Amino acid sequence: MIFNDQLALFLFILLPSTILTGIALHYWVTKKMFKPFHELIEHTQALKEGRFPPEIRARSYREINQLTHTFNDLTDRLKYNEKSRNQMLTNMAHDLRTPLSNINGYLEAMKDGVIKGDKDILSSLHKESDRLIHMINQLQEMSKWNEITSHTLLEKGNLEIQSVLHESLSLFELTLKNKKISLLTEIDPCTVSINKEGIQQALTNLMQNAIQYYEGTSPISVKGEKCGGYYKISITNPGLPLTEKDQASLFERFYRVDTARNQKTGGTGLGLAIVKEIVVTQHKGEVFMESTNNHHTFFLHLPLND
Repeated sequence: MIFNDQLALFLFILLPSTILTGIALHYWVTKKMFKPFHELIEHTQALKEGRFPPEIRARSYREINQLTHTFNDLTDRLKYNEKSRNQMLTNMAHDLRTPLSNINGYLEAMKDGVIKGDKDILSSLHKESDRLIHMINQLQEMSKWNEITSHTLLEKGNLEIQSVLHESLSLFELTLKNKKISLLTEIDPCTVSINKEGIQQALTNLMQNAIQYYEGTSPISVKGEKCGGYYKISITNPGLPLTEKDQASLFERFYRVDTARNQKTGGTGLGLAIVKEIVVTQHKGEVFMESTNNHHTFFLHLPLND
């Protein structure tokens, strides 16, 4: 009887404390487990409102840790895109203002009779208008390929890549002749599954880049060869020195080398980004560049088993 009374007393004392301890432990574990999700919700809401939240601290749980890292990567990418977009708007505003101001100044001076519309003046006006058209065309091309990438994959066909290359290069014969730049080609035949319009656009952008930033006396070299499971296209031109940062960032949207150099050449920072969009996203290929002694080589790798 005494034992039963003692047992009942023990249970009476122990049971509530055990229950309270269990409740407290459950609350603590639940709070710890769900805290990352609450943080994710708050940070997602911040992104929705256009604010960039601080990085979320990684947790010990594997799945939560993966989710946290993915969210942090997304936030970093959005920050980078926003910074690039703002830089692009600043660059474009400046680049558009310069030729427009020049054109407006010439026209106003001609209207007031200060200068006459001779051949040199008209040539300058034509050059400035060409700069404007080039910038607008680049923006339209970027928008076009973004739209395609977002909604569909390009239709491809098995084409003789050497014919596509020669056809694209033929468009630059007059420009190269006028600039007194030699062109060397070494293109092996091969059948590759590609979208002709897309690859021609990529080649056009690379050739425009090679000519636009040409510095030196060496020829521009274009090579094409089958290499393992892909067809490798390379375009090499002599140019000004590039930093490691430049080399790593050239294919990023809106990235431009130093401002002074682009004021001279009129680069928009979109041409190589369009190349990447076409080759990597639409053709599952690779794009990269290498630089040796100020000779810059841009590579396109197109898979043969697509």
